[in-house]
Amino acid sequence: MLRLDSFEPTADNVAKVIELFKIKELPRLNQLWAYYDNVHQIGDRVVDDGKPNNKLAHGYCKYITDTITGYFMGINVKYSSDDEQYLRDYTEIINDNFEDDENFELAKKASIFGYGVEIVYQNEKAQTRCKRVDPREMILIFGSRLDSYLLCAIRLYEVKTLDNKLTEYADVYTSEEIIHYSRPEGQTDFAELERESHYFNEVPVVVYSNNEEMRSDFEQVMTLVDAYDKAQSDSANDFEYFTDAYLVFSNCNGFDGADDNDVEGTSKAYANLRRNRLLFLGENGSAHFLTKEINDAAIENYKNRLNSDVHKFGMVPDLSDKEFAGNLSGIAIKFKILPLEQKVMIKENKFRTALAKRREMITTVLNIRKGSSYDYRDISEEFTRNLPQNVKEDTETILMLDGVISKRTLLELLPQIDDVDQELKRLEEEQAADDLLGQYDQFLLNHLEESDDKTRDNTKAKTVEDEIKEDKTQKERHSKRKDIAKGKKPYSKMA
Repeated sequence: MLRLDSFEPTADNVAKVIELFKIKELPRLNQLWAYYDNVHQIGDRVVDDGKPNNKLAHGYCKYITDTITGYFMGINVKYSSDDEQYLRDYTEIINDNFEDDENFELAKKASIFGYGVEIVYQNEKAQTRCKRVDPREMILIFGSRLDSYLLCAIRLYEVKTLDNKLTEYADVYTSEEIIHYSRPEGQTDFAELERESHYFNEVPVVVYSNNEEMRSDFEQVMTLVDAYDKAQSDSANDFEYFTDAYLVFSNCNGFDGADDNDVEGTSKAYANLRRNRLLFLGENGSAHFLTKEINDAAIENYKNRLNSDVHKFGMVPDLSDKEFAGNLSGIAIKFKILPLEQKVMIKENKFRTALAKRREMITTVLNIRKGSSYDYRDISEEFTRNLPQNVKEDTETILMLDGVISKRTLLELLPQIDDVDQELKRLEEEQAADDLLGQYDQFLLNHLEESDDKTRDNTKAKTVEDEIKEDKTQKERHSKRKDIAKGKKPYSKMA
């Protein structure tokens, strides 16, 4: 990373900048990656032959980066805008670029190296693409003027053929074009290959700074990590010393079968000692292992203090600490992670600026392609911390605000809602379905009531008709009885 008044991307200037980068910046970046990859200084320790030499490296640096990145970018950024069409067009592009993974990896690279780098480009299908690049392959040249950003960026990478021939490539990104250079192994000069234009009107490279100093999250605790590695390795060495300690005999009468002049006999005597587990000592004789006294309590206190300092100055909580045990409330957890939150707030401010720069570049191409006049400032982003949520507590708070603030704002407060617009659309669809179902239920109710009325009328009419028939039957029977009494018909034929 350089700061210059101006830069002319000639082959000679590119070669000079690359050599300067390899001497000053690249060793630091390689060391930061090595510590993240758990390759520490303790691995280079050399001791005298025959002595234990444990080399215990502890993954504090990886723990710090992964904890901070997970807390900061474990839940992806949410976007909102009053211009719904612009938001849909922009969201379609970033989703095609798998933005969730892209943002997380950029945040991780920024945590490790102090900054992450992303190239925005158009592929062969004229699709807008965003691709992260390892900071060890990117040389950033900033301007010295207050209103300047990137003057130029150089992507430096190597390609090895199947014949084991190595070629070094340098892609130079300017505000107008991309210049491709190459340099075969063993040569000092770069040769220009080709030039291609782009339509971003600025250097199509986005820098995601970790902080103003562009420093790693664990860079200030690397010496503490080295000290902890050494302390633990020395403890392991001491344990090995105990197992290999010398056995001292005082006033010993010797061993059965031992003879100072007979080496083979003496060896057998030692073997008999180990097998029979018997030792003959004189009146004042003794046998003991020769070991050094170790103050275990002081050593453990020293290592505990180092462990505490790594977390303290790395500004990450020690989740294995007993203070994190139990059912802590949301407020209690927030107080315990306050240093982490303060560190992440700095990250958020820097990341927000970088996302705006990415959005500006994508919008430039989007306006050219669609003939629109979108303004990149019409979209805003919202960051959500990846923290265990007390859903019951949050929901009760939100329900208390129902009727006080809008439904959109209420939904935005719920951490489990990723797409507020989609949720509002679902609510409208459900409300419309409920209204339609209510109308259908009312129709059925009215129809049933009409059917009941008709049934009651029919039943009533049928009852009157039956009464008339019954009365007629009774009269007929009464008439037949009179006829029988007068002898007109036999009794057996009466109905």
